[in-house]
Amino acid sequence: MTNNPYKQYQKTQVITASREKVLLMLYEGAIRFTKLAQVAMKDKKIAEKGRCISKATAILSELMATLDFKVGGQLAVDLENLYVFMIDKLIEANIHNKIECLEAVEKLLVTLHTAWRDVIENPRADGVPSPRIQPEEFQKYMEEQAKDGSTGGKKEPAEIAKGRPDLKIRA
Repeated sequence: MTNNPYKQYQKTQVITASREKVLLMLYEGAIRFTKLAQVAMKDKKIAEKGRCISKATAILSELMATLDFKVGGQLAVDLENLYVFMIDKLIEANIHNKIECLEAVEKLLVTLHTAWRDVIENPRADGVPSPRIQPEEFQKYMEEQAKDGSTGGKKEPAEIAKGRPDLKIRA
């Protein structure tokens, strides 16, 4: 058995990564395998298509297995339903060679990855729109805060935009 330095590096990256980084890595892997499945499907490489779809399905199953329903509440339930929907679409794509199913799953995965990345990189108080994902809503929020003049016990907008350091991902 040969010792592949790249595989060793990948293993080290996962072992030393934070929970949040692992979550993003899982989404990135699912996106990559969904894209590779699309290429394989177009090239009529049936075995490769099946392998990639299987890996994307396994990642979604892992994401589903890590959901914490006590802490995550309705968000965890909604994510579970979305993961089941995506797995169903991957199976449909594999059986019926429907590239549109793979494209739909990829779009959902990219949306979830973008949202989680924003939550991780820019944590903020509940109800405050994301400056990156919802720039118009965030600008309106900031303008309303500025008009109000008093914080009324609320955090200053600049403090909200910075976020809080004690973020815990539990969906």
